[in-house]
Amino acid sequence: MKRLHWPWRRAASAERVVIASHADRFVYAWSDAGGRLRRCGVEERGADSPADFQRRLRALGLPARGVVAVLPLADSQLLQIEAPAVKPEELKAAARWHIKDQIDGRLDELTLDVMVVGDLQPRPNRQLFVVAARNEVIRAAAEGAQAVGLELGVIDVAETSQRNLQTALTQAAGLADRATAALVRHGPHALLTICAGGELYYARRIDWEAPPTAQPAPDIQPHGAELSFEDADFVDYGADADASPGGRDDEAPRLVIELQRSFDLWERSWPDLPLAALWVQVGDDSEALARMLAVTLGQRVGVLDPAEALPGFEQAAPTPAVREAVLPIVGALLRQESRRL
Repeated sequence: MKRLHWPWRRAASAERVVIASHADRFVYAWSDAGGRLRRCGVEERGADSPADFQRRLRALGLPARGVVAVLPLADSQLLQIEAPAVKPEELKAAARWHIKDQIDGRLDELTLDVMVVGDLQPRPNRQLFVVAARNEVIRAAAEGAQAVGLELGVIDVAETSQRNLQTALTQAAGLADRATAALVRHGPHALLTICAGGELYYARRIDWEAPPTAQPAPDIQPHGAELSFEDADFVDYGADADASPGGRDDEAPRLVIELQRSFDLWERSWPDLPLAALWVQVGDDSEALARMLAVTLGQRVGVLDPAEALPGFEQAAPTPAVREAVLPIVGALLRQESRRL
């Protein structure tokens, strides 16, 4: 099988196709050489036989070469470690040993790659992202693409796909040199990324559907006060009731706590890169969530709209179901990467 590359090793191409392929579901997005989204969609197998489903996918007429597959959150891990003091060509092997106690599964069952956290400026404690996926997941992605006449050239993950979309939005907002955050819902999880200068600095997966808490914390803390998160299950930050997304008061405050934890860590770790904005996209509740977070976090918060980064998105993805399905993968269409470790 042709050797596949992780996304930060990919050369630029003209037309681009990204897919997320499963046995019973196929999600795709296709952009032209000018970066305009030509077509995207979701194909469900339904009552088709596997062979009939493959024929239907071939009939989509997608360009066959240089296809990018984006793995869902459940099929990959992204770990952050202190960079081993080794030569660049030895980083991957050293990182494999370093994460052996942090991963699910045996090392020989995983495909790994590494990427420097943030920019390439020399720092005393350089960090690495280590991305890991099971070999069987990589094989299934390649074989699934081949079965429908597509040549898979790149494996991407949700974190770097989201980074690409977030970077395009920051540029459109005039914040290209500032640090920004994005929160996007992926089914039962939400993915939080923090980026600056087009680079990924921080990624965290947060349980979205946390169980309801039994008791609220007795003290209401204003934004900016010193908070203790060790024992608190619920904190009322004084947001207006109408600002709570969908009226789910049990869920939003827990999310606020987790976001504040991440932002506090960010401020301690990167004091020279204060957050300039947060974008959120969680479906129908996005606008309400943005309003609530702006109040509780004291932060500039907006709704993440892929149409602002991808011309043609509104026409190619006219329904909420299609938009939700393609959102985790469309960022891979925006990948511009040439750097080496």
